[in-house]
Amino acid sequence: MSNILFLDKMQQVIKSYDSDEFIECVQTKEITTNASELMNDILSVSLPFDETIKDASYIAVNDTKEQEFSLYRILTAKDEDNLLSSEAINFAVDELDNFIIKDIRPKNRSFSYVINQLLSDSGCDWVLGICEPIKTVSSTFYYTSMREALKALQELGAEFTFSIEITGNKITKKIINCYNQIGKITNKRFEYGEEVLKIVHQQDRTNIVTALIGRGKGEEVGDGYGRRLEFSDVEWKKSNGKPLDKPKGQNWIEYPEMTKEYGIPSNGKMLPRKTVVVFDDVEDASELLQKTYDQLAYYCRPLVQFSTEILGSDSIGNTVSIHRGERNYHYQTRVFKVVTDYVNGRVQASLGDNLSGNSILRHLSQVQSNISDLDSNKMTWYDSTEIGKYQDDIMRGAGANGGSIYMVNGIEAGVSQSRETYEQVFMDGPKIQDSQYFMIQNNVGISFKQCKKGQWTTIQDVHNGKNTTAWTLDGTFNAAFISAGILAGVLIQGAVVKSIGNNSFFQSVLSHGAFSIEQYKETNNVDYTKPDWQKDVHGGKVGEFIGTYDGNTRKANGSALINYPGYILSINQDNGKGSSTPVFQIPSNSTFDNPMYKLFGKGTIYDDLEIKGNLTANSLKVTGRLETKELYVNGVKIDTNGGGNSGGGDTGWNGQYPPEVTSDRDKRYWQIWAMAVGAGFSKQAAAALLGNAQGESDANPTADEGGGRPGFGYGVWQWTDSSGASSGRVYMINLMTRAGVTDNPDTITAQFKLLMWHAPNGQWIAKSSYPYSWTQFMTLTDINTATQAFVANFERPLNGHPERSTWAQEWYNKFVNLEIPSGSGGYIAPISSPITVTSEMGWRTSPITGAQEFHNAMDLVNGNPTTPILASGDGQVVQAGSNYYDWYGNYTVIKHADGLYTGYAHQSRIDVSVGQNVKKGQQIGLMGATGPVTGPHLHFQFMDQYWPSSNAHFKNPRDYINF
Repeated sequence: MSNILFLDKMQQVIKSYDSDEFIECVQTKEITTNASELMNDILSVSLPFDETIKDASYIAVNDTKEQEFSLYRILTAKDEDNLLSSEAINFAVDELDNFIIKDIRPKNRSFSYVINQLLSDSGCDWVLGICEPIKTVSSTFYYTSMREALKALQELGAEFTFSIEITGNKITKKIINCYNQIGKITNKRFEYGEEVLKIVHQQDRTNIVTALIGRGKGEEVGDGYGRRLEFSDVEWKKSNGKPLDKPKGQNWIEYPEMTKEYGIPSNGKMLPRKTVVVFDDVEDASELLQKTYDQLAYYCRPLVQFSTEILGSDSIGNTVSIHRGERNYHYQTRVFKVVTDYVNGRVQASLGDNLSGNSILRHLSQVQSNISDLDSNKMTWYDSTEIGKYQDDIMRGAGANGGSIYMVNGIEAGVSQSRETYEQVFMDGPKIQDSQYFMIQNNVGISFKQCKKGQWTTIQDVHNGKNTTAWTLDGTFNAAFISAGILAGVLIQGAVVKSIGNNSFFQSVLSHGAFSIEQYKETNNVDYTKPDWQKDVHGGKVGEFIGTYDGNTRKANGSALINYPGYILSINQDNGKGSSTPVFQIPSNSTFDNPMYKLFGKGTIYDDLEIKGNLTANSLKVTGRLETKELYVNGVKIDTNGGGNSGGGDTGWNGQYPPEVTSDRDKRYWQIWAMAVGAGFSKQAAAALLGNAQGESDANPTADEGGGRPGFGYGVWQWTDSSGASSGRVYMINLMTRAGVTDNPDTITAQFKLLMWHAPNGQWIAKSSYPYSWTQFMTLTDINTATQAFVANFERPLNGHPERSTWAQEWYNKFVNLEIPSGSGGYIAPISSPITVTSEMGWRTSPITGAQEFHNAMDLVNGNPTTPILASGDGQVVQAGSNYYDWYGNYTVIKHADGLYTGYAHQSRIDVSVGQNVKKGQQIGLMGATGPVTGPHLHFQFMDQYWPSSNAHFKNPRDYINF
């Protein structure tokens, strides 16, 4: 019993029925004989009249999966004799005809990539489900419908089915499934003429052939074929399990039983009906024989169509075998049509040859039916010589790995109409489709290409593939191909060469670890591989320099490496007048255990600076974060908790809240708490800040201290006038400028930094009633003492505020046992240490294409090319496989509770599945090199969308994990 739904024009469910409530409900699915047409799928229903559904627009029939339906659009509906009857067609084909693709031009892209691009460009709400084909697509889809695009893909070797998912009363997903071939190969075997297999129609002697001569790859010459591959030397024996006997020396394969039945009568016996079939891409004799037999199995028999009622409704496209005992032959065929009657449960399947057309003609691809041509057009000696000269399919083994060499003529390369050799291709496999690395030699030079194994199948694919020329015919060598090695005695001449008379020149020489500029006289007797080559130069050594050289002054312009006495290395700058000053020096007493260096001149560091030892400076300006053991400025030790750091130091807050902190008010106070604890405050002193914050911001957020005076009690919680008109606000913004605080002044972060600068630099004045310095206040462990010390020594109001101690105690009780979340979001590195970042997130030159690209992730390695990949955080797997994006290979995406997604690309193995919940640190796969890569690594990314619509939706992993 099946579930059948009626839907309105908005595709909302109106009413649900069981199939036994229908008078008629027949579904007919038929695979068309023309590959350019999608599957025919129609539905006929009839049931007692029901006012509820008389205006329905769609019918959904439950298929084999739960919540998955086939949906049909009602074409005709009639109300007659109190019956409501409807004829409907699969709505997918109809609906997809109305979505237009503007311009998609894939080149060597996978089916999954192309279909997803087509769906996105057309703007329809369909999604790709199953996608089996591994072939690549190179085509143009320009202002065509989504339906026509799928038909074009079907002609390339795919078949499509359509389904929907319904949840509640509406459609929640529309799915396109793409298969190499609908159905499966079964072990079902039928005997010709048996009762369960009814013969619907039989059409004899339609281009019947009982013997085939198979010919493989070769070269056309004149009116015949020369040196094409044949299978004469291959032997088949039925006693060894082969389907037919084929002796050695025979260049054709025959079905004797079919010859006896359908052959040509001659002198009282039947001769075979022969023809020739050519397979231009077959290069192995055994494979050629098998392919020829497969053709013969179809063409040696009459066309027959059968029907049966013993197959289920899910049998559409399945492959079964038909056996005819009296003629001793069998063949495989597909179920091309299934008619399902949901009312009485009957299913009728049609299989064999689809004879629904008016005329069925069978044509062998590339058949030469007049075999006598091969005998009447004998090759001359000259012909055979020319074939030998221009043979293009010479495949020679090139080593233990099965590599091959391919001689390519101009026709195959697509550059001319000549059979003369145009280029030579070296590959790492026995055939193009088995190779991924190629070296090409032609009149341009030597170049290298690579692809995914199986991506290129023809020599045209190889010839047109993107390449990088390593060595051109004029002798120019691409330095990018210098991978490793030893350079001895390299003469660099031309860039730094200047004549100064008397045949004397300057040249740069790199030899035996030294780079120098030499003055020399013309001579051809210098062997730069000898250690004492200098004596042959007949000139003087000028010095070791990096930069340009002035032959008149004999000075380096720009920067120079100078071997000053007492220094291992010195980088100097020349003023152009014969003198120079050092920029960087390594003294000669610098050792491995005690390294030393000197820097001269002003410098700027554009990121945080962490110094493990002490820091001494005459003057110091820091706008970022400075971490050091001890800090001395002008000989005075500075307290790095805030006193000497004009920027206010790190806030100590990582942007995360405990689960217990939910209200906006609590989050504001938690930020102050976390900043204070992170800056070194005791928790009691941090609570004192919160009690005073409540007294200022909650009691009167716009209060002024009176008379336009600044609000000294602002702390990190109050602006006296958010409009900016009050002198108190202006005063505090001026203070921020002086303190070097660059954050938005209206944020708690900026105001806390100001507090950390302002308190120990003038505002905090210890009074006798609370004689604590700012540093001592930060360490107080009595809440009341800390709160009142802050009131007396920092705010100094006219009247006391004892209530703030009570508020401070309440905040302390609320926060003291809550853990400050570690890290930003609590994410961990996805591989074990030691981690090396081989490519940062951002714009870069692609190592694959050489073009500028936005790298939306970080590339990570740790020395183990198959290291386990770990979930960076708790979450649910929403992608696991290779059908997301070609360039990612095996790719996993995890959705996390904070709305972020983490992606893990190029894995060699995936250990999780879609819908699975994973924990932080759980293994989800292994590192690998799937997809276009230069080596094994993990492409690790953060996103705020599952399928990011722009680069802005990718997040830098460094914002969440400290690599």
